[in-house]
Amino acid sequence: MRLTVLRSCGVLGLAAGTLLAGALTPATAATGPGEGSAYGASASVSLLPGVLGQAGPTVDTGRLAPSSTAGPAGASVVDAPLRGLVTARAITSSAQHDPKTGQVNAKASIVDATLPVLAGLTGGTPSADVISATCTSTADGVTGSAQVAGLDLGRLGKVPVAAPPDTTLSVPEIAQVIVNEQVRHNDGSLTVNALHLKLLGGQLTGALGTGDIVLSSVTCGAATAVTTPSPTPTTAAPAGGSNGTGQVRVVPAGAPQTGDGSLAALSGN
Repeated sequence: MRLTVLRSCGVLGLAAGTLLAGALTPATAATGPGEGSAYGASASVSLLPGVLGQAGPTVDTGRLAPSSTAGPAGASVVDAPLRGLVTARAITSSAQHDPKTGQVNAKASIVDATLPVLAGLTGGTPSADVISATCTSTADGVTGSAQVAGLDLGRLGKVPVAAPPDTTLSVPEIAQVIVNEQVRHNDGSLTVNALHLKLLGGQLTGALGTGDIVLSSVTCGAATAVTTPSPTPTTAAPAGGSNGTGQVRVVPAGAPQTGDGSLAALSGN
């Protein structure tokens, strides 16, 4: 689903349509079977002067709170400011592979987030209670989803908690906000970005700059084959006694069949 904010003579309007997402999605390394990764947030943008101060900064945060099946399995960051572009009270991520079932699971979550970078477009600073993404791979395939709770983008509109994949709100030539962005890669893996903000540059009034901001991102490779433990071999006890020696005992002729047969008692007048 796509919602487009059209600027014409200062009038804002909404139009519905579709979008083929992923053309500007940040690159993701190849993900093999049994592999998965997640991170809480990343930003790589060049802002125009006046958007967040007079300098027009260039910001590259890298991936915050990254985790993967190769380790670390979990990560967290508290009170992340993302250089003023986005604020968050807590960012967490996790990624696991279970060799017994073959499943891969990854999750990323942001709690109490604000997006000051969008304040000029939305008429106020947007905020969200929770921004999260998950993916899971099983023998049936790789699936993913995202939840964005309490996100109000002001003049761009409100975002449903469980938005359909690739729900997009945009200001042409200025910015796109993609919710529950899902990108399937050639290696069979799936990337889910709960929120992907693309700054498109442009010379129009209200332009912000260029670059990408991704909040709560997960990637899952295909599941691996289920492994079952080899059965423990068992050996039957050999005949000849519990000690397994199998010794043969010779009893002298005429000896009584008592005891262990090692002695023969004789009596007579």
